[in-house]
Order: sequence, then C-alpha cells, then structure tokens
Amino acid sequence: MILIVITSIVWMTQSLQRIEIIVKFGQGLGVFAYLSILIIPSLLAIIIPFALFGAAVFALHRLHTDSEIAVMFAAGVSRWRLAAPILLITLFGALATLYVNVDLMPRSYRTMKQAVADIRADFASSVIRSGEFMTYIDGFTIYVDEARPGGQFVGLLVNDYRNKNDPKTYMAQKAILRDNGAGPMLILKDCNIQSTDKETGVVDIIRFGELAVNISSFQKGRGELVLELTERYPRELLNPDMSKPYDRANAAKLIAEGHARFAAPLYAFAYVLVGLYAMLGGAYNRRGYVVRIAAAGAVIFTVRIAGFLVQGLVETSGAYWMLYAVPGLIIVIFAKLLFAPIRGPVRLLPTASQEAA
Repeated sequence: MILIVITSIVWMTQSLQRIEIIVKFGQGLGVFAYLSILIIPSLLAIIIPFALFGAAVFALHRLHTDSEIAVMFAAGVSRWRLAAPILLITLFGALATLYVNVDLMPRSYRTMKQAVADIRADFASSVIRSGEFMTYIDGFTIYVDEARPGGQFVGLLVNDYRNKNDPKTYMAQKAILRDNGAGPMLILKDCNIQSTDKETGVVDIIRFGELAVNISSFQKGRGELVLELTERYPRELLNPDMSKPYDRANAAKLIAEGHARFAAPLYAFAYVLVGLYAMLGGAYNRRGYVVRIAAAGAVIFTVRIAGFLVQGLVETSGAYWMLYAVPGLIIVIFAKLLFAPIRGPVRLLPTASQEAA
C-alpha cells in the first residue's frame, strides 16, 4: 500500500511533463496516459526500498502497540526470528528493484522515447490542427476547419508559396492523409487550385474532383535516436561505444550509472536494517518509538543523498566500488548492531502507572 500511494503521488507530478503531447501535438488522453504509465518503472527503482522501510517500521510499531513484541521477547524469541520474515520480503523487493533497473526501466523509456519521436515527426499531428494556420516549412502554410481522427480533414486550405515565381493556393472541402509507403500524400476532394497570372493579374481557378498532393518532402526525419542514461541497459552503460560522440563525451557518467543500477538493490536491505534496529534494537521502551522512527528516517534519507553524491564523485575518480560501499557499509553496521548478542536480561522500562505505584 505504501508503494502504491507514494508511486501514485510522484507519478502524478512527473506525468505533467508529458502534457505537451496534448497541447502541442494534438494527441488524445489515451496517448497521454500511455506515455505517463511508461514513467512508472523509473519511479519504482527509487521508491521500492523506501516502501519496504515504511512497511517494516509500520508493522513492527503495530506489534509494539499491541504489546506482542514484549510477549515474544518474554517467551525467548530472538531478534533474528522476528527480523527473518521481513528480510525475506526485503529480498523479493531487492530482486524487483534489480529487475526494474536492468530491464524494465530501460525498455519502457525506449518505448516512450520512440513513441514521442514518432508523434513529433508525424506530419498530421505536428502541423495540421483545427482552426489554426500552421507553417510547417518556410513557404508552406496549412489551415483546416476541423481535423478528425484517422488523418481526415474538413475545410482545408494550403498556401504553397515556396516558388516565389509560381505561388499556388489549394482549397478543398475534404481531405485525407494517407501513407503510400514512399511518404505521406494529402488527397484533396472537391478541390481547386488558384494561381495568379503575373502579366494580367487574373486569378486562374482549376477545379478537381480529387487531387493528390505529395508532402513526403515535408516529413521530418526521425534520425538516429540518442539513448540517454535511463534508456540504456547495463551492458550498454558499462561498455560505452566510443565511436559515438555522446558515449565519448559521457563515458564516465555511463559507467557510473551502470554500477549504480546494480548497487540499488542493496539500499533495500540497508533501509530495512535501519528500520529493524530502530524498532527492535536497544532497550525495550513502552513509551513509544516516535523519536527512533524519526531518527531512522533521517538516516535513510542521508544514505540515499550520500549515494547520489558519491555517484557524481566517482565519475571523475573512477572508484566505482564506492557505489556499493555506501549501502554495504550501512548493512554491515546495522546488522551487527541488531544481531549482536544481548548482554544480560532484557530490561523493560516501567510504565508511568508502575512508577507511581
């Protein structure tokens, strides 16, 4: 539940970045929703460890509130036995984080990038919009009264003045955009071509029942998509292609990102062990664990920030092992604190009523 709630909140803020698909390119809500969903895997890689920490702390705090932890400690149940099921769930969460980082996130981002590139390169969505004069290239302007799904248009005007010596204006009651394999063709129906005789100034109007206008030369080329950090698989990050300008300029950053992907699952264990120590470590306290929970939260946020800072540092130093050392050190420290042998009997702090008595 924590994972769903946090992901939903962050997703709503991130998805607004794709609102341009509707505003600028005239796409529907379905396309916007599809592209927004493709953002979710990148959020899960960061949120899963935090969600595991929150769930562990919540569950253990509930057990403390119901005095079940006290009963289990009194019955001789060890900390390891209490922590084992939570660590097992953490293992599944870490594996899920690893899968997101090495496969799901780059695959979804590639799909999103290709879809956005197709929309931006599409003539109908990027040029022809209802009630607007749109100039696609210098000397070629299109206006339609109504743009309908499937590349259909009503009330179309095309002003082609690329050739200054022979400008033409096309008008049609209806038009449809079709791709014949070689490029897009604009099929005009019930149309006419208007041109002006330079010598006499008379406007010549030629009427057609149907006329095809080749607009393939106006189609924007997609070109080769440059894959950025989030769109690359680990093998592509750890082995940059030095024949490509982007890879040469960002080789250290790519390698650091590749190691960070593999180090990310360790944060799940680091966060959970911090939470376990806050709730199970030290003396048992019936007065509440608010301070401990707040301190544990501060620790995990500090660790995550340290991880981001180290990732920036190793890009210049090349000490990529430090990316694993940050969460690894936290795991070792808090595992040792949590599972260290308890010296002497566990002392339960008295309640306020017992102190008064």
